[in-house]
Amino acid sequence: MKIAQFACVLFDLDGVLVPTTILHKAAWKALFDQVLPGNVPAYTEQDYYAYVDGRPRYDGVDALLRSRGIELDWGNPDDDPQLDTVCGYGNRKNMTFERMLKQKGIDPYPDTVDLLRHLRADKKRLAVVSSSRNTAQVLQAAGIAGYFDTVVDGNLKDEMGLQGKPAPDTYAYAAKVLGLRNEDAVVVEDALSGVAAGHAGRFGLVVGVNRGAGREQLLKAGADLVVDQLIELIDDDAGERGQGEDPSLDEDRFPVEEWGLSEIGQPDAVSATVFSVTNGSVGVRGEGGGERCLGNGTFLSGFHDTFRIAHPESAYGYAKVGQLIQGVPDASDFTLKVEGLPLGRPEKTTQRLDFRTGIATTTNLYDLGHSIHLKTVLTRMVCLYDRSLSVCTLTVESPDRDMAVVVEGPVNADNPRHVNSSDPRKSTFVDGCGIHEVLDNAVYGELSADCRVFRCNNSRLSLALGVRQFRDGRPVEGSGWRMDVPKGGSTRLVRYAVYRSHPILPAGTSGNGLVVQTRGEGTRNLVEDCRDRLEEVSTLSVEELERRQREWLDRFWERQDIRIQADDGGRTQQMVRWELFQLAQSTAQIENGVGAKGLSGSGYSGHYFWDTEIYILPFLIYSAPARARAVLHYRYLMLPAARRRACALNLNGALFPWRTIDGEEASAYFPTGTAQYHIDADIAYAVAQYVQVTGDEDFLQAEGIDILVETARLWMSLGRYKEDGRFHIHCVTGPDEYTVLVDDNLYTNQMARFNLLAAYKGYQHLREKHPDLIGGIRERLHFDDGEADKWSSAAQAMFVPFDDQEGVHAQDAQFMQRPRWHFDRFTARPLLLHYHPLVIYRHKVLKQTDVVMALYLLSSWFTPEQKRADFDYYDPLTTGDSTLSAASQSILAAEVGHDQLAMQYFRRSLFTDVDDLHANTTDGIHLAACGGVWSSLVCGFGGLRDTGGTGLSIDPRLPSSWRSMTYELEVRGTRFQVAVTTDGVDLKRVSGPELDLLVQGHPRHI
Repeated sequence: MKIAQFACVLFDLDGVLVPTTILHKAAWKALFDQVLPGNVPAYTEQDYYAYVDGRPRYDGVDALLRSRGIELDWGNPDDDPQLDTVCGYGNRKNMTFERMLKQKGIDPYPDTVDLLRHLRADKKRLAVVSSSRNTAQVLQAAGIAGYFDTVVDGNLKDEMGLQGKPAPDTYAYAAKVLGLRNEDAVVVEDALSGVAAGHAGRFGLVVGVNRGAGREQLLKAGADLVVDQLIELIDDDAGERGQGEDPSLDEDRFPVEEWGLSEIGQPDAVSATVFSVTNGSVGVRGEGGGERCLGNGTFLSGFHDTFRIAHPESAYGYAKVGQLIQGVPDASDFTLKVEGLPLGRPEKTTQRLDFRTGIATTTNLYDLGHSIHLKTVLTRMVCLYDRSLSVCTLTVESPDRDMAVVVEGPVNADNPRHVNSSDPRKSTFVDGCGIHEVLDNAVYGELSADCRVFRCNNSRLSLALGVRQFRDGRPVEGSGWRMDVPKGGSTRLVRYAVYRSHPILPAGTSGNGLVVQTRGEGTRNLVEDCRDRLEEVSTLSVEELERRQREWLDRFWERQDIRIQADDGGRTQQMVRWELFQLAQSTAQIENGVGAKGLSGSGYSGHYFWDTEIYILPFLIYSAPARARAVLHYRYLMLPAARRRACALNLNGALFPWRTIDGEEASAYFPTGTAQYHIDADIAYAVAQYVQVTGDEDFLQAEGIDILVETARLWMSLGRYKEDGRFHIHCVTGPDEYTVLVDDNLYTNQMARFNLLAAYKGYQHLREKHPDLIGGIRERLHFDDGEADKWSSAAQAMFVPFDDQEGVHAQDAQFMQRPRWHFDRFTARPLLLHYHPLVIYRHKVLKQTDVVMALYLLSSWFTPEQKRADFDYYDPLTTGDSTLSAASQSILAAEVGHDQLAMQYFRRSLFTDVDDLHANTTDGIHLAACGGVWSSLVCGFGGLRDTGGTGLSIDPRLPSSWRSMTYELEVRGTRFQVAVTTDGVDLKRVSGPELDLLVQGHPRHI
């Protein structure tokens, strides 16, 4: 909240809280149209702001008349309105205003009440300070009189002998009545004279509300801040950009280029995320202008600390152990000194991420004075082909003279300065969590000085870090070096850093919070592995490592690039490649699953959600199936913990955690956490999609069937048949977290139906195709044909909520009875940071639309007419507060013919992170949004549908502003290219066996 640090807020009335300006303007115009002679300029609206607005009534009359060279007797306040005196004219104007107020009434501005409620809830003292003598009547007529602790109006001003605006007296008097100093108060004004009064009184903050006076004029008059809407005063740094804005990048700061993204200018915390590099096992943030301490520099996959969740009021089955991604020591930063003095702020900074080499480069140019310059080039690379290796180089160039530079590069394991936040999207700081260095020489006596061991305080996860550096090809030790740079020459420092930690077994934690690892918690083998790997890689030149990196990415772009011809100078193509690069690097090495932020930051505490299966896995399934299987294998390893979680909720089968790192449920707020049972169906959907698209029956019989059976069992125990003969599921939360604990959520029911059918059909398939294996599978999972038949029956009987009156599917059984959210009055975004959950839950408003997601994922289950009707009904109810929302809305908008809307949502998804649309890119990229971009292109504009792999079809919807789009898919070993142009669809088989699929409603053989 921009005004959070102040104790009280002093509001002007007219034009700030209520639009009485309209009535005042009309009354003033009526007066001056009558009394101004014909030989002077007529009264204009600009005269209102220049001479009348904000001033006491009689002062306004006098100022306007004098601007026309007219001097009139002042008269007395009790003058008859028909008298030709200043007071008489003022009284005539007031009589006209009162008549208009009585006839037309007055409503506050749409967001006034919303703001006042927020301020009262935040224990602010509130006052109205107005020159109007009608203040009490206007407040009463507008229904907002009860919000204010005191009112200083024109009547009180005269009674106390106070000067009117632009003098600060009335505002100072209001602060005094409230028992506060001027510097403790905020002045909110729309009039130039009122802003000048706030500035003259040296109030803590002067806010100008631009209702017509002009932003620049308000700033010039003394405003510290100018807003267009009052609600902006409660939007803090987490406020989201408006849905109507078209996101874009400043071309001077972010030039358009084909195979990279550059930023020219001083970097910030958003830059650190956008230019991060990773391989899915090690993640290194880019340059952000701050210290690269723990949590701001480097992360390892699965490496986290644990803590006991302290529920204010606990109950049986609540999550007990919290999990936080733990930053690890960063080895990619250096500081420089010249002639004993540290370098100051660089004259110019450029940061660049190269999509073809996977290298992030930061270039700084320093002006040392006297026409002497120094240039530094720092590169960071995390090897995509090696899970543990990162390499950074520092090149120092001295173009003007010989120079001695001292470089210091200690590994940064400093604890950060934590700032607690109420934003659940950010990481949580918990006392006691962190890491410490293990310094047991008796155990690690053989270690060299360049290998160190660190351990989490509570989870006891350990890592080994080996560092070795070379200066101009020669090994150097320590963490500080003198580098002699010749005039016109350069010198280079190369650092190899190897991180080793044990993969975790995602089966949950022990009772004391220890995390189960695949090879225990011992660290000697980690150290040995680290040292051996360091020995191997340090014999390779940087050029050789970069060559291998380029080869890895060449193979990726050959198979997974999406080429777009759009009339925007190449910006769309550039941003699409940034998104694809994030998906590529974040999934290059998969050991411990794929978190919502990858390894680019600590947002969401590093947790793993359903985002992975629904938004990231389709990209892998259709382009890198081996990595898709690795992700699903990690979910399979969670089954023991998921079975325990189901028991805790009195359910059969397995309930996968809503959010987790190590397999244990880490969501402390069950209405939007554990109650999202659809996580089971999402995982089952991904299993079915993977098996159908890849044909990997080995996975199905070894691991996939276990997931399908155990999730099907959950639905059978969670739902029940009712008198109508339908199968109902009660008290659940769908993907839309603004509607919780409902009955028969459409998304949940339909996805559960898919889950049940997938389990049944998967079992039947194995029984027919692998009769020799089915006995062992039944024995392993303890089920028989009778149980499988129940899955099929429940799926066929699944209740599908539909509202006959609206002619659309109901999001849930209660949804249609709720009142619609007042989008014009309650405008602060995101809602979850500005409104109590109970306020949100009782309204018809969506964070993201469940129904639209179901229409997309289960496409063949709905008719085109149903899709159009459902989309048109739910899209206006959706805030888009979730970064997952834009992609699914874009896909369906394209399918049902809303071309412009489809592009609008696509661009919001495309620029989510780079343009920081949700104001939280500092905490890491939204990897699911990256996957959503792939889906928006391939499934939206590219027209791919598969209903969880059960049927494959392509029906593109190319945007009118694009000339073509080309992408590749891999289905059952066949790679084929899809080229979409304004003329149609062209398919070309690249490798593998021939394939049949449906294209634009017709069979096609390739």
